[in-house]
Amino acid sequence: MPAVASLLLAGWGGAEPKTLAFREHGLAFRYPAGWSVTGFSRNVSPARLVVASYRVTPNEVEGDCGGAKALNKLPPKGAALLLVDYGAATPGLGFAPHPNRFLLRQFTRRNYDCFGDSYMRRFQAAGQDLQAFLRLGPQANTTTRMSALLILDSLHKVPGP
Repeated sequence: MPAVASLLLAGWGGAEPKTLAFREHGLAFRYPAGWSVTGFSRNVSPARLVVASYRVTPNEVEGDCGGAKALNKLPPKGAALLLVDYGAATPGLGFAPHPNRFLLRQFTRRNYDCFGDSYMRRFQAAGQDLQAFLRLGPQANTTTRMSALLILDSLHKVPGP
């Protein structure tokens, strides 16, 4: 078993992670069993999706502040990751390279207008310029926090449609 898979399984309590591919965005990622994914927004630009430790729905990434509805449902022990896809990577825009491993200290924590008290990081992965907002409940444990970061670690490129 590859080292990344071992790390993912260890970080996700031994449960087999699920993989989702979004060919129209050229992105795929793994996420823990029991977590929920909205899919990318259809009516908000730039496109965004939410992966959360609780149930989220596609309509919660649409409209003004797309993704805010999903983040605002955050339970005390939960975590939610909002991923914004700005499209093909453009050099010089300040998007850092995808690190080998994401750490919470690499993010900027602020009270963001639409997304509240969250951690934010801009980076390039799979040939895309991406922005991640991570929201953690006040009682989120280490496993929950690590699971959210492992989702970002697992981002990889897939062939387009």
